[in-house]
Amino acid sequence: MAQATVKCHLCGRSFQKSQHEISEHNFCCFAHFQQWNRKRLAEYNRTENPANKPGGLLSSRKKHHAKLSGTGKGKTYRKFYGKHEHRAVAEAMIGRPLRPGEIVHHKDGNILNNDPVNLEVLSSQSEHCRVHGFGKKKGGGVDEHFQ
Repeated sequence: MAQATVKCHLCGRSFQKSQHEISEHNFCCFAHFQQWNRKRLAEYNRTENPANKPGGLLSSRKKHHAKLSGTGKGKTYRKFYGKHEHRAVAEAMIGRPLRPGEIVHHKDGNILNNDPVNLEVLSSQSEHCRVHGFGKKKGGGVDEHFQ
């Protein structure tokens, strides 16, 4: 491998370095790199770091959280310790974990109403379709429940 003589960015000492390792800032030892990097980061924190500007990091985190979380329109299922709330309520209601393929149906169609009286455990997705009347030809085959 071809070696080249370069100068340390911090102390100016000449040393040998492989051609492919040469960069804009070369250092003779790791300690010099750390010293240079600390100064560079200190300058960044004083001038450009968003955490040190008006509004700061907290403001940008709030914006990011608001962007990722729903808009509050209730279009998603609520979660309870990482599990859909209606499934946790149904499991407590029947006294066992739901089996693979079992569906929890909201009788009134409101996915936010997780009252045990409103929930029904169905054995399969096809049974769930039958409950909603999919497949039947009434007015073009569209389920009236979801119009």
